Amino acid sequence: MSRSPSTLALVLALVLGACAPIRPLYKIALVAPFEGRWRQVGYDVFPAFRLALRDHARKAKGARVVVSFVAYTDDADPVKAAQVAQQVAADPEVLVVIGHFLITTTLAALAVYEQAGLPMLAPHVPADQLPARPWLFRLGPSLSEAPRHNVAQPCYPALQSSTFGTCHSDAPPLESSLRAQATLVGFTDISLGTPPTPRAIVGWDAAQVALAAIDLAAAEGRPSRAKVAAALRQVRYDGLLGVISFDDQQRWRAAPLWRWSTTSHP
Repeated sequence: MSRSPSTLALVLALVLGACAPIRPLYKIALVAPFEGRWRQVGYDVFPAFRLALRDHARKAKGARVVVSFVAYTDDADPVKAAQVAQQVAADPEVLVVIGHFLITTTLAALAVYEQAGLPMLAPHVPADQLPARPWLFRLGPSLSEAPRHNVAQPCYPALQSSTFGTCHSDAPPLESSLRAQATLVGFTDISLGTPPTPRAIVGWDAAQVALAAIDLAAAEGRPSRAKVAAALRQVRYDGLLGVISFDDQQRWRAAPLWRWSTTSHP
């Protein structure tokens, strides 16, 4: 029985597709509060992560590995944060974790990640309130050292460092950054209408730093947690908040700080 050229082409395509190598899947874990008093932290950051992964997938067609992310809630509770950290560390596909966005939960989870050799990016928490550890990469500003920018708007509760009438943020108001507005233009499609806050800017940059490190590690062969940690020490990413790189204490020394005035809101 003869086959038409079109049929033979289809069969050949199916055979070649079946023989094509399967690209390994790796994950970035996002851990933040999605329930309770601090639940808005998770919902501010989550859409920015989705956008960052979408942007990476568009730019990385044909890359050696596929990168996805998985989100967990720690409810802003240190006990649950340690338990969730155990779940994250037990997933061999997770190469790096971004979290936990509060000082208490970040510290509670840190020992778990260290024991598992899992690099942790810690945004949104003042760097000088976290210890220098080999597996911890501090993205937040140092309250005693960071360059400060004043914002004449109601206080945005971004960092746990607010005083009466003043608080500090690790990102500017969205309306002050045309680049951030253009980058996060698809945010409301994912958030179902909720506009991005300064935390979305932080979330985008954190996700992009993690993705850049995975790409660097994959360029040297099959990526691992140790390779991603080494790559994070080499990353230099031009983010929405500035050029991000880490010093020998795994701290972003150039992290900026915004000082918001008047009264705080929840």
